[in-house]
This record gives sequence, structure tokens and C-alpha cells, in this order.
Amino acid sequence: MAFKEKIKLRTAITADIASITQLYTETVLTVCTGEYNQNELETWASLGQNLERWKDRIKNQYFLIAELGEKIVGFASLSHEGYLDVFYIHKDYQRRGIAFTLYNTLEEQAIRLSLKNIIADVSKTAKPFFEKQGFLTLREQLNHLKGYILVNYKMEKKI
Repeated sequence: MAFKEKIKLRTAITADIASITQLYTETVLTVCTGEYNQNELETWASLGQNLERWKDRIKNQYFLIAELGEKIVGFASLSHEGYLDVFYIHKDYQRRGIAFTLYNTLEEQAIRLSLKNIIADVSKTAKPFFEKQGFLTLREQLNHLKGYILVNYKMEKKI
């Protein structure tokens, strides 16, 4: 589906944290239901409530916000070492090119930083997208969180 408005990317600021945490929580709880059960989703979503961690990401990473008009429809961050830390697209704006736009911009930043690869911890839900971007799975990971085990994948793309 094409947008009437162009996706705009900008650097995240701490004033975005409330919108970021809402998008994060809603996306985890709705988009990932085919791959994770409700308890796993709620545990995962609860990780987004750590406001200091969001502030730290915004301050210390290349953290982008994707907007359509004034609405935040996605966000992603890349550390200076090449770790793709967070990557979420609004639940109502999936499969519309936002993830592709965000990812390409992060990869361009990685190239500017002369990084050799990008590493990410990727959910079962996001794995097909990352594979399409050229990422390879290094290993399956079993994350023990609050009594639950959440499966994700350590993935890498050489650039």
C-alpha cells in the first residue's frame, strides 16, 4: 500500500519516550501473537517500561523515528559497535515499507561508521524480514525472563 505522505525519518529525542513505549507495547502484544503465547508476550512487553533504558538508547545510539505526518509509525536503533538494538513498526502500519526504510538508513549509518557487520537479536516474528535483508542466523537463543523462556535468534549481516 502506498502512502499519500512520505515516511520521514528523524533522530529520536527523550520527549518521544511515551510514544515509543506505547508503540513498543502495542506492537509486541498484537503483531507477535502467532509466534508467542500471551504470557510470553506480556513478559516481553513489560521490558519496555524501563524508561532509563530508553533514555540511554536515545542518548548513546543512532536512534531513528519514522513518522507519517505527525504520527510515529516505527523506530529503530543501532549502537556504534553495530548492534541493532530495537526495531519496531506500529501495529497498524506493518508491511508498508517502513521497516525497509528504517533498516536501509541504519545500514547506511553502519557503512559510514566503517562497521564490518550488524548484529541483532531477532524475534520469531521479525526473522523473515531480517533474512530478506541478508541476515544469517548464528544461533537460536532461549531467553529466561520472569519464569518464561522466550525464543529469539542471534543474527548477523556482513556489510
